[in-house]
Amino acid sequence: MNMPFRQHGHFHSYIEGRFLITEVTGPWNKELVESWAAHIYPLAKELATDGPHVGIAIIHKSILCPPDAFDALQRAVIYGVKHLSSIGQIIVADDSVDGRNILQSTFARLYAGHTPHWYCRTLDEAKGHAQELLRTYQQPSA
Repeated sequence: MNMPFRQHGHFHSYIEGRFLITEVTGPWNKELVESWAAHIYPLAKELATDGPHVGIAIIHKSILCPPDAFDALQRAVIYGVKHLSSIGQIIVADDSVDGRNILQSTFARLYAGHTPHWYCRTLDEAKGHAQELLRTYQQPSA
């Protein structure tokens, strides 16, 4: 019998201007990613009604998670790009975050070919990338 795991990790999401920010305390699992995706859907849909937005994830404690969590995250990212006007994803993880250096290339592969992405140490750095991306974004012609 396939019993689901309980959610590991915690998150809090909110809108700040054209940024959809999520603070995540890890490690986390697929169940957290699925819960997060359901939670942010109405926020992303609200942002999508009047233009693009950039997702920013601020990671606390640990960025470690199992492969199925990465698969779920990639599905959510692709959906956001295709249907919810997401034009970029930024990970903020300072040097104190467990697994920061180990998983940087994994996150790069997750986003590659789908959306612009950055891996930053500070929220200010992330917001700078996000603002520049929003400034240079041009609505595709119909």
